[in-house]
Amino acid sequence: MPNRILYNTAGSIALAINHEMVGTSRMLEYKDAASIAVKAEQYIRVGDAILIIDTDVTLTWSDLDTGVKENGVDYYIYACIPTSGTTPVFKISKNSTYPAGYTADNSRKIGGFHTLCADVGTIEGHALSGYVAKDILPASVWDLKHRPKSSPEGMVWSEKAGIWVDIYLASGTGANTASVYGGTISDSRNWMDFVDDFGAVGKQLLSDQEFQIIAANSNEETNIAGSADPVTTGGHSDTAGRRMISDIGCEDCAGAMWQWLSTPSARLDDGTAGGWIDLPGAKGSFYTYGTNGYGNTQLLAGGGWNRATYCGSRCRDANNYRWGAFTAVGG
Repeated sequence: MPNRILYNTAGSIALAINHEMVGTSRMLEYKDAASIAVKAEQYIRVGDAILIIDTDVTLTWSDLDTGVKENGVDYYIYACIPTSGTTPVFKISKNSTYPAGYTADNSRKIGGFHTLCADVGTIEGHALSGYVAKDILPASVWDLKHRPKSSPEGMVWSEKAGIWVDIYLASGTGANTASVYGGTISDSRNWMDFVDDFGAVGKQLLSDQEFQIIAANSNEETNIAGSADPVTTGGHSDTAGRRMISDIGCEDCAGAMWQWLSTPSARLDDGTAGGWIDLPGAKGSFYTYGTNGYGNTQLLAGGGWNRATYCGSRCRDANNYRWGAFTAVGG
């Protein structure tokens, strides 16, 4: 008999056949733009019940508990106790606690996914070419064993970078910082503010190399149509009418807003004397060189809404100090 795995309520392995700890693959796998596979040979504990998955199960939108599918939305997948037997009933739901018709006692959230916010259109060589609004984003599928340390909403997995990353530019601040479609983009906040914002929700700013990888196959050397502040997140196209989306589904990487990176940089002014910069927030000062304190800067990536051919996945600006707050810079 193949080894099966029992997941406890924390999502970790609680029992393995033959008294051995058995490595796990993903519980859920993307199949196509309208379906998810629940993998076989698993035990799932729901309350006091042990449910058994003997064969792969394909979930489609017909398994949605209520309503109709929507664009730019997080959906959750639940294993539910059946009226008889040990084979779970699976439900897809927008509800983050339990699906319609069930309770927290007879259902268990085992994963989820995000839907595409706007049609991608035809883009030669793009992984998402031909995808339309409301399709399941392939890289957004998560489960109890394959998920970010933070809350998984509005995120995709980058296989090449080995990280989970937000789909959208950040909206909200502090504990309300989020990656959501149509959110008001957070800007006019310095680098230190964004570090605190992301830290409050278990995330951090991207590094130089991470940004280059997750932004791959975004629009290059163009900015957003209208060359103006996009204000809200996601679904935008550039001046050539091409959707501003990367291969893994990250929105607005290039030509919408500059984005703070975690990677530091430096520049030299004509003056060479060092001095202390009194940082905002009364939490310490920064010693650096240059008449304007530019001895240390933080990299910005992607390019702003009116920077035209400067924009792109490898576009960088090394001119801005960490305590600056700018209307064209987000994270």
